Amino acid sequence: MDSIANKPLPHCKAFLICKEVTEDEETGEISLYALIETFRQHTFPGPTAPFVVFLQVYDGIGRYQMSIEANALDDDASVARATVADLDFPERLAKIDIAIPVDSVYLPRPGRYELLVFVDGQELARQYFNAEIQDVEQQ
Repeated sequence: MDSIANKPLPHCKAFLICKEVTEDEETGEISLYALIETFRQHTFPGPTAPFVVFLQVYDGIGRYQMSIEANALDDDASVARATVADLDFPERLAKIDIAIPVDSVYLPRPGRYELLVFVDGQELARQYFNAEIQDVEQQ
């Protein structure tokens, strides 16, 4: 952990779940593809398709440890948790874009879920998503 006592949390400007994130090598522009609000699956329990968690954070001080957690809202049960990265802000006004690839999350049932991001054990941001049975017509 950074040596600065009681350092503030960085701010989260963007937190999106999508199918793909790319960065143009020449311009540095970031493109997000197919934003996800609902995972449609053939059966439950079961794994989601792969996805990417995109975060844009700024105004941090030094180094933070980032973790992510997914919870089912109907009973607040944790369905996934992982430490994903160390954030290192080179200066106070720095902006950091983070794309976290996720192979899948095992969802126990259809319903509403939350995805939480923590830095140094404190909640930074949360995003919600749904999980539904995929209709035969949607295949």
